[in-house]
Amino acid sequence: MLEVLLRIPNQNIRMLHCRPSDAERATFVLRGFSKKASHYIAENKSETGDFWSDFADQPKPETQGKIAEEYQEMVQSAIKEIEQQVVQKVVLSRRFFWDCPNANAQETFNALLKFYPTCTVFAIKHPDYGSWMGASPEVLLESTELGYRSMSLAGTRLKNATRWGNKELEEQKFVTNEVHRSLKAFGGKISRDKQTTFNAGPVEHLLTWINTDNHSLDSKSLVEELHPTPAICGSPAEKAQEFIAQYEGYDRSLYAGYFGLFEQQVHATVLLRSMQWFTSGVQFYAGGGITKDSVPLDEWMETEHKISALKELIQINDNR
Repeated sequence: MLEVLLRIPNQNIRMLHCRPSDAERATFVLRGFSKKASHYIAENKSETGDFWSDFADQPKPETQGKIAEEYQEMVQSAIKEIEQQVVQKVVLSRRFFWDCPNANAQETFNALLKFYPTCTVFAIKHPDYGSWMGASPEVLLESTELGYRSMSLAGTRLKNATRWGNKELEEQKFVTNEVHRSLKAFGGKISRDKQTTFNAGPVEHLLTWINTDNHSLDSKSLVEELHPTPAICGSPAEKAQEFIAQYEGYDRSLYAGYFGLFEQQVHATVLLRSMQWFTSGVQFYAGGGITKDSVPLDEWMETEHKISALKELIQINDNR
């Protein structure tokens, strides 16, 4: 059975037990980055005590992530593809495993709740994907009083930096235009909110909300149309996915996938700032958008900042 513990910003924590369903009746959808969506009926549970008892029950992963030199070489290859106009943007990621058998998942989840009040904090137990946790800043789709809205979130800088560079502005522009196109394809009046800066812990991102007043659209179909956005894949999506499959060298699994609640209110979240938990430690996932103006070392450091921000919140059992 799929079990999910989550906190959407400004809402209470929810514990969900999810049983398989057909797509039409589903109230919860889970999809890995390159996998097909799985559909469930979600039932609220009041007790969370048993959730953590078998969390992180898988052994250490067999393969390790890329080192700095390898990642920067991959970024340089992406820049070359962009210069040759094969792609306009590609989002590259890596993983890092931290040997830490004394990590406390429940207390780490509580730390994420406190440190990331504006993010969707989640913990997922899945029979195939394993145990995952994270605090995602990115809303793929949510219902509003006027209809629906989706988030264009891209570009990263350290908190309190003084300005946004051309690279970050261009990176987000790809996302905004593609999200706008996807919403427009479903009809209704499309509008964009003013571009702002979104605080996500130690880093900040450029944020633009794109809105539609079409109340009657098929929200599950729209989410599938939106995924994967240029914020987690690239542009054009098909060419970016081909590059990712060739160069990243690992299966992203749930990282950069999404989950969605399709109830009276709709809320779908991109699975970013993610950690996969094992009996012997935690595997972190992080990435960044590559454009023609990217600097390989800067891109490596961006992933370092994102991983470090999560690693610092891992709570350790004191077994002395």
